Amino acid sequence: MKYHIENNTLLIKGNFEAISTGINGGMSKVSCIFNHSVTSDFEYKDPIEYVVNLAQLNDIKGKYFGLLTAVDMTNLCIEENENMTLFVTAGITHPSPFKLKNIGTINIIIVSKIALSKGAMASAIITATEAKSLCLLDLGFDFLGTTTDAVVVAEDKTSSKNRDTITQYTGSYTEFGSDLIK
Repeated sequence: MKYHIENNTLLIKGNFEAISTGINGGMSKVSCIFNHSVTSDFEYKDPIEYVVNLAQLNDIKGKYFGLLTAVDMTNLCIEENENMTLFVTAGITHPSPFKLKNIGTINIIIVSKIALSKGAMASAIITATEAKSLCLLDLGFDFLGTTTDAVVVAEDKTSSKNRDTITQYTGSYTEFGSDLIK
């Protein structure tokens, strides 16, 4: 896996099996995951078309998952441990349920260095969402997320860590889940 920021876009390239709750989400093998920073007054009638155009502008070949955020990439948080690399952009100006009318999105991208079952990948979305919600409450907010939050969980197929064992569970009581919520 390699990543960099270019033109307000975090580009994560590699060989991934991934699941996404984002705009063009689902479960797929992808070669790129990106998170693009839009302006705070962003309004686009067809976000899927916008993401497709971004992929073309960034010369992304093959399948990909794309996310949008109003958070500037200078505020991107990257955390890494032995099991994963975590990329987070957190804008909280549009809390759910519909309290304000400004854009706000919390995007979480988890790139696993260990093999995950499909169920473990889906479970990691729940664990990441729980961690996000607890973080917001701990910071004194009275909401658990924003209306446009997204999570991508990707297994880096080129990582050599624990390739012989497929992790089946990623809840908060597991090593992976515990690492995720830290």
